[in-house]
Amino acid sequence: MEINIDLLRRTMMYHGLTNENAAKALGISRDAFQRRLRKRSFRVSEVHMLMRYIPITKEEVWQIFFSE
Repeated sequence: MEINIDLLRRTMMYHGLTNENAAKALGISRDAFQRRLRKRSFRVSEVHMLMRYIPITKEEVWQIFFSE
């Protein structure tokens, strides 16, 4: 499984969110969030927090975080 970073970024942009906003929601630095994007690696707890922070459906979660 691979995270669809492009779709995540587009979804965040659509909702007017920045990397800094998302990082604050996760309780990490902007640099740490960008590293997670680069490495395509998020913890399950972080995915849950992002689901609450970014208004996305469960289908979108699957498309973004569990793409093949």
